[in-house]
Amino acid sequence: MTRRGVLSAPVVGGPILGAVAVAFGWYAWRLRGARDRPGGTGLVAIAALLAVVTAAEAVVIGIGLPASSLAPLTQIAVFGGAVCWAKFVIAYTGREGGGRTALVFTLVLPVVGLFGALLRLTPLLSLTESVETVGPVFLLVSSVPSATSWGILIGLSLLLVWDATRYSSFERSRGLALSLVGFSVVVLPLVTSVLELADTISIETGAVIAQTVILAALTVGVAVGRPYRSLPIAEAIGRDAIVSNLNDAVVVVDGDARIVDMNRSAEELFQRSLDGVVREPLSALVDADLLGPAGLPNESTISFEGPAGKRYFDASVSRVSRDATVGAGYAVALRDVTDERIRGQRLEVLQRVLRHNVRNDMTAVYAMADAVAEEGEERVAERLRETADSLVDVSERARAVEESMCLDPASDETADVGALVTDVAAVLREQGHDVSVRADDDTDVRRSAELVASICEHLLSYATGNADAPVAVAVERDGCYVDVTAESDGRLLPPQDAAAVTNGGETQLEHANDLEIWAVSWGAERLGGELLADYERGRCVGIRVPVD
Repeated sequence: MTRRGVLSAPVVGGPILGAVAVAFGWYAWRLRGARDRPGGTGLVAIAALLAVVTAAEAVVIGIGLPASSLAPLTQIAVFGGAVCWAKFVIAYTGREGGGRTALVFTLVLPVVGLFGALLRLTPLLSLTESVETVGPVFLLVSSVPSATSWGILIGLSLLLVWDATRYSSFERSRGLALSLVGFSVVVLPLVTSVLELADTISIETGAVIAQTVILAALTVGVAVGRPYRSLPIAEAIGRDAIVSNLNDAVVVVDGDARIVDMNRSAEELFQRSLDGVVREPLSALVDADLLGPAGLPNESTISFEGPAGKRYFDASVSRVSRDATVGAGYAVALRDVTDERIRGQRLEVLQRVLRHNVRNDMTAVYAMADAVAEEGEERVAERLRETADSLVDVSERARAVEESMCLDPASDETADVGALVTDVAAVLREQGHDVSVRADDDTDVRRSAELVASICEHLLSYATGNADAPVAVAVERDGCYVDVTAESDGRLLPPQDAAAVTNGGETQLEHANDLEIWAVSWGAERLGGELLADYERGRCVGIRVPVD
């Protein structure tokens, strides 16, 4: 037997193809759990289809049927493979929503070819007649569907490779490995057909080689491609889903500021549908007086009169581009800041009340206390003065907290936390507090020295104000952080303060007695750090500040 005919022998080619069919079937069984994943049905179907086709080819060769019987089986693999591969790739990459009608019409031809290949296994359509003899019927059920199927298999395989270069979660090696499946289904039959026409190999040998190499491609695709390790569909539709479901209104315009898309929040805000404003200028939605010469918002905050009344929005404009050089348009995001604006105004009014009204009223209270004292009611006068002093003190603390929270934490310079804490402790000692400081050598942080000093002042003032024993302050470098902690044998953190800051807010039953604990907590967060506290015993309170 010649070398070219070894694999054609029934006792060789048949068992080899039988083993390959079993392997295909095993992959179909192994992947069955992925049927509920995007594209899983198509991937399982292509493995199952190849198992059936390869088993049929094993029977043809094994029992010595005419080699021409293998041709329609190869066509079934190509036509059916194109349908299954399209089902897999389109769902896997998240493209099911676009061009559905065009896809259906495209897949009609492979389905027709699949039907024609099945007919060739029956007496209705000859296995051996030439193109000239069969004419248009052969072209309809074989040639045109073949070309279409090749295009689908190759095109979708290239699409996988392209997506692997677009999405960070879909490595290129995985995309290339998975694409081998589609490439092999179309390339191997073509290559073996050329070799068969050149009389280099027999038809039976070509079938064995083709199916074996396709099996190898499927093995690489599953092992290296790991199709469901992470899905490109998540990244493909994730960004669109995020924009669509944002509470913020987002309007996408082209380079001429004409509307091309907007999310549901924008439609609800402007009470307009996308179909009604598409290709219209942005001024169809936003007052033209609020737009600049380019037709885009030129102010950071704009107002809009809608069904819910007048609302204020922070407008941000981002350039939309495919790469760094080709601009496609702009995304205009509008975030409703009406509630924040009202809350800010309320805070400003409250601060004014604390700064001016309370102080002015307390001046009147002091005068009344003096008048009461002259009447001989010194105890009542003293009580009035104590209450007035307390209210003035609260007002001053609130003002100090507000001022420190308005400081910008960012800085190009470094702040020596140890030195700042030492300076604060020296002032407190002059006021009669028993406080000591121990600081490491390297306690610099890249933060605003003014803000760090203010927060450390609040921290030490709070600790010494609550302590009934000496307070020891430690400034220590701990990796990427600098910790400032105040400790004492007595309790520094009252239970109600601990409960308030632990819950992140106050209630009528759980509220802090001292405003400064909130100043310390808020300040630590402003610096990018956190509050450190012994919530159970209350003997330690401090802050952690990042170095960079």
